[in-house]
Amino acid sequence: SSDEGTEDEPRLSITMPSSNVIEISQNFYWPLYTKPLEWIFQDDAIKLDEMPSSKIDELSRLVATLLHRLEFFQPVLDKDTTTALVEEAVDDEASIKQIQNELVEEKEDWFSDLSGGQKSKVEFVRNVFLETSCPGVLLIDETMAPLDPASKSLVMSQLKAFCRDSIVILIYHTDVGDDDSIGCVPSKGFFDRNIHLANGTINMRPTC
Repeated sequence: SSDEGTEDEPRLSITMPSSNVIEISQNFYWPLYTKPLEWIFQDDAIKLDEMPSSKIDELSRLVATLLHRLEFFQPVLDKDTTTALVEEAVDDEASIKQIQNELVEEKEDWFSDLSGGQKSKVEFVRNVFLETSCPGVLLIDETMAPLDPASKSLVMSQLKAFCRDSIVILIYHTDVGDDDSIGCVPSKGFFDRNIHLANGTINMRPTC
């Protein structure tokens, strides 16, 4: 809606559709000498040294399961069911346990040991998937850029399902052609609209 302003320079105001707004930045921060599980929850009450082992297992399994669904690590294969004639089967339990062990050990600088894609997956779990529901407005600032195509599709599909009642705004770049034209953003079954910004103007463009 327009606020008062000059005829040449009208002022605009934007009303957010929800007060529950979460932004996932492209710049990831991770503290030194911390246990990943404690930082992921960022709760003063989450102190692993003071927590019973059953509670640690519950929390670490929750996070590990979410990360496993995003293919955080190369999955552990089930050697008992794998043969040369059948597709390799993933041992989900062993894969989740592998991540659990990673989450409860103190790390000097955990994010320095992870790939860009793994860092992104941790941020999506920490900021979105650990919540009981998706925030009303989710702003994603280049957080998907480090993901490979398969991981990007996986994250998008899970966001689509989890945030079906939310507004998700994702900063996304397409390639610029020789004639300075920009092709449409591929829908990928995820994008509904393409809000294009260039040279100080905003306009709607179609998705492919």
